[in-house]
Amino acid sequence: MSEGPTRCFAKDLLAGKRALVSGGGTGIGRAIAFALAHSGADLLIAGRRSEVLEATASEIHGETGRDVQTASVDIRNLESVAALAGLVAERYGQLDILVNNAGGQFPQKARDFSPNGWRAIIDLNLNGTWNMTQAFGTQMLDGRGGSICQITMTAGRGNPGIAHSGAARAGVAELCRSLSYEWGPKVRLNCVAPGSVETPGFEATYDADVLADIADTPLPHPGTVEDIANGVVFLVSPAGRFITGETLFIDGGVSRYGSNQALNADQFPERTGRGPDWE
Repeated sequence: MSEGPTRCFAKDLLAGKRALVSGGGTGIGRAIAFALAHSGADLLIAGRRSEVLEATASEIHGETGRDVQTASVDIRNLESVAALAGLVAERYGQLDILVNNAGGQFPQKARDFSPNGWRAIIDLNLNGTWNMTQAFGTQMLDGRGGSICQITMTAGRGNPGIAHSGAARAGVAELCRSLSYEWGPKVRLNCVAPGSVETPGFEATYDADVLADIADTPLPHPGTVEDIANGVVFLVSPAGRFITGETLFIDGGVSRYGSNQALNADQFPERTGRGPDWE
């Protein structure tokens, strides 16, 4: 995997700020945590795998000198989220920055979704994001305000092969647009929508033929986790102080041109047939 720029911002840009990154132990979340620390923020990274979180926290502290704490959370579980919010309230009073990065999906034709498969993706990507947003957004509203950044996906053109995740992430974007009014001006809420980004998880999930379709996009190569992290730092920093309710697409242009499918075209044989009989 190629390496993107990691130090685009002043070291004191986020000095004195406390940030929480969910799913902060690996992949995009890990890069976001590093970028926030390099910009001066103190961190709490949360997730379900404590050993991964601890290893990442140690690396971030060793590289940046910033304070990095870890905590366990299952964002789908209200009791787990409430416990994390209570820990933050007791330890810090409130957060200044929340990055909802935890989420996931699996490629499958929509006609083959099981009821449990559909609910699992909606519960993780939409309900889980809302659980975290409400818990920590309330603290921000009752305190000194803050900034929330949701990591979504390139929803807007349709997402063949991951329709369940596309539906959930589009819901998150609309949630942010609504809350930007309800919670402004104390809390800013924005989304970052990654396209194809080089991570072990991404490469393990999608077929090589699907990844090869990147060649048809305006920027014909995958992005890096640092590309996404830099967008997050920009939005949550004072540089983004007049931006709320928006989605920043960091996707090489695939939201405008090129293949946006998560499965090979031959997985959709229905498209080769004629239209409905009544046409």
